[in-house]
Amino acid sequence: MGGKRSLHSRELSVVNEVSKVLSGELPVEEALGEILKVLYSFWDVPYSFVALSDQSGRFLKIVKAFGLSDEEVERGIFKKGEGITGKVFKRSIPVVVSDIDSNPAFLNKTKIKDKLKGDETLIAVPVRSGGDTLGVLVIFKRFSKGESVERCVETLMIVGTMLGMFCKLNERLEKEKREWEEERRILTEELQKSFNVEGMVGKSEAFLKTLELVRKVAPTDSTVLLTGESGTGKSMIAKAIHFLSPRKDKPFITVNCGAIPENLLEAELFGYEKGAFTGAYTSKKGKFELANGGTLFLDEIGDMPLSLQVKLLRVLQDKEIERLGGEKVIKVDVRIVAATNKSLEDLVKEGKFREDLYYRLNVVPIRVPPLRERKEDIPLLVDYFLNKYNRQHRKNVRLTAKALDALIAYDWPGNIRELENTIQRIVVIHEGVVDLRDLPADIVSPLKDVGDDLVDLPAQIEATEREKIIQALEKTGYVKSRAAKLLGYTLRQLDYRIKKYKIPIKKF
Repeated sequence: MGGKRSLHSRELSVVNEVSKVLSGELPVEEALGEILKVLYSFWDVPYSFVALSDQSGRFLKIVKAFGLSDEEVERGIFKKGEGITGKVFKRSIPVVVSDIDSNPAFLNKTKIKDKLKGDETLIAVPVRSGGDTLGVLVIFKRFSKGESVERCVETLMIVGTMLGMFCKLNERLEKEKREWEEERRILTEELQKSFNVEGMVGKSEAFLKTLELVRKVAPTDSTVLLTGESGTGKSMIAKAIHFLSPRKDKPFITVNCGAIPENLLEAELFGYEKGAFTGAYTSKKGKFELANGGTLFLDEIGDMPLSLQVKLLRVLQDKEIERLGGEKVIKVDVRIVAATNKSLEDLVKEGKFREDLYYRLNVVPIRVPPLRERKEDIPLLVDYFLNKYNRQHRKNVRLTAKALDALIAYDWPGNIRELENTIQRIVVIHEGVVDLRDLPADIVSPLKDVGDDLVDLPAQIEATEREKIIQALEKTGYVKSRAAKLLGYTLRQLDYRIKKYKIPIKKF
């Protein structure tokens, strides 16, 4: 009785170890490899493999093996019903072969027989999920006295089912990811045709509203004032406006008004003539002249000195400049896009910003939302920056679901810039899968304060989106085309969400 209990305990250990591997969020092939190692460690299985079917369901191919060479794995392709592996896949029942040499069903496609000692038992069990058979798990094992083949088969059947559920779930996740990517592609397709700006990623209502406003204002020559916190991507929006405009083939020039000293900023903007000041040995064009025909992006416009604000106002009114030390009037055709993270209204009240210039700049105001107002964009941005820095550093760093949830829950006071820097740091420092404990302390600590009451943000986002779709459908009398237009979706995107959230469509 003691021996049986010990054997039973060992089989439970196998199932327990397999479950640990499958809950570790490893990629499919990596997880399968770890499971075959578990079978070797706990059951002394020197040779094993997992073969999964292709999309047609007519062929099986070994995707992971233990104890087999790469050449042997390459040979492991089976037709449905062919050999022992193919038969197990076709019939979805386990097969035990104790005398491999004399069994005609064993085709030795991998040439593994050369490695076997002759007293091994082949056990093949289906990898399945529900009514679907996805593949076959095959082991070659020598059974010692007291070991139960039947119990081994029972345990492998459990493992096969666990593998099937894991593969099926991963397949669904990959499908959802592809659909997510397709949605993102459709949402940004119009922009991508015209220009390529890094980081223009998002599907939130706040992001899409900003994008729609950019599309409307870009073809015009109107002056645009971008407002929003530091790191929200105002410079990217400015580039988007330029590259979607008729000026896209002309220069896009950026000047950071807060980074250049006052005495140099004037020369930087308007240029200077030879001898205008000490060190001016030659004449030089300013940014207004260099941007002629194109767009001049004045970043941190709130930091521009009052003395220069007067000159900028004159340029906006008269479309002409004078270089420092020069008397010649130079006509310029420049579109102005300005940006600030300060409240220009408050600066006007404090006497630090000219009211007339404020009204000249504020023709079309666009508020760029902070990242905390577009939480549903964080997974897309994380994926974008992970891909970017993985390619750059030749790595394959990934995040667990808990780590991603923590990034979604964090408020990101530094916005997209802070998120990008965080992801870059994670990729540089870590290898493989990054968990919650690997994240920077300032991101994780707020979660500890919240404790067990931490809100499931992804679920909350989905619930909010579902509610908005229902409201739009009710408002439009369940006319899907009108509801899609109201929400800013394509009809295909709306249909996908209706199906995803199981929203009943009322008939009138």
